[in-house]
Amino acid sequence: MLPCSPLPRRSSMSVHSGRRAVDASLTASLVFVSIGSGLFLPLSLVFFVELTDIRLSMLGVLVGLAGFTSVPVPAVAGRLADRYGARRLVLVAQGIQALAYLWYAFARDPLSVFAVTAIMSIGGRLFWSTIFAALADHAQDGPRPQHWWFALANIARTAGIAAGGIITGVALTIPGTRVYIVLALLAAGCLAASVLLMLPVARSRARARVPGASHAQGTVLRDGRFLGLLSTNVVFAISTLLLGLTVPVVMNTALDGPGWVSSVVLVGNALLISGFGIIGARQAGRREPFAVLRTAAVAWVVGCALLAYAASSALPFAVAPLAAAVLAFSLAEILHAPTSVAIVSNMAPEAERGDYLAVWQYSFMAAEIGGPILFGTLFTLHHSTPFLVVLALNLVTIPALRVLGRQRGRGLAEHQETRRR
Repeated sequence: MLPCSPLPRRSSMSVHSGRRAVDASLTASLVFVSIGSGLFLPLSLVFFVELTDIRLSMLGVLVGLAGFTSVPVPAVAGRLADRYGARRLVLVAQGIQALAYLWYAFARDPLSVFAVTAIMSIGGRLFWSTIFAALADHAQDGPRPQHWWFALANIARTAGIAAGGIITGVALTIPGTRVYIVLALLAAGCLAASVLLMLPVARSRARARVPGASHAQGTVLRDGRFLGLLSTNVVFAISTLLLGLTVPVVMNTALDGPGWVSSVVLVGNALLISGFGIIGARQAGRREPFAVLRTAAVAWVVGCALLAYAASSALPFAVAPLAAAVLAFSLAEILHAPTSVAIVSNMAPEAERGDYLAVWQYSFMAAEIGGPILFGTLFTLHHSTPFLVVLALNLVTIPALRVLGRQRGRGLAEHQETRRR
């Protein structure tokens, strides 16, 4: 009788080895995207200040208007991801950003500056509108849960921005304008590498859409539970941006302290998220997800209280509260980032997961627009006011999350009824 056990074992080992190679390629792709974005993020405005004759006031208008061109992207990207597969759109988004970085090196007049900034904004919005659906699809074929991959994406983004900021800061000490072109080309190279590394991942699962499932138009906009969670997440998105948005201003205006303290605070936040993100996601995955979000809200309440105290005190007395605030904000983001996306992914019917995860990005878009307005307006009233307002908003989310968590059964029934129609 012929032995049959070695062949299945060898085949199983080959499949496992191939899966690990694909996982490694996906991880590396996320890292290169994040470094490329982080490398150029600090230069997004000053690049054109140094290399063109356009006035700063005009550049601000051009860059701001260009950002609005990406507003429709999540709504369109979600439907395309469900129809053609999210990974294909991720590849398109990475390619668009790589080409835009190359164009940065040649844009010199107002029209070209507006066009290249708009293309970059569209590419970035397309990437973040589809990457989580792609990661959820990838997780279905492997041993790691989707919230593990969501945490990895958040870690890569945070670490990449920190690393890119450090590289850019060092590069800007070099005299001359040639360094700006080098940075643009280096960022383009990082995005091109991310495309190549994503290619084997893109082949692993061609379509996110479930065969035979009907895609009901506008289901996501009729899902009251999802819209309630989306509204709640605007508060969390503002809270996520708050540390980076406010600490440099507080340090410079309210505390009259040295600029390097702000860098230490923000780098410390990035290191904590990068170092403990996976551990936090693993622990969060063992608990009820809405309870995890409530814990994150409590952490943000504590962090906002510490920032409010620090902003209204003198520099020597603000150091300890600032350090404690970094710990609180880091804990909140470690818990919130993977858990919230996992809730949305599990809430959506599989055939419409891309739509749900793309529309989810509107909560972050609202925060990016409303956060600076909220802070700029309230900070002039009193240095602690914006932090107290965000603290109060986070307190409101706690009972709201409890209500949303109890609606789980009803939301599932609504989805099943919608799919039957």
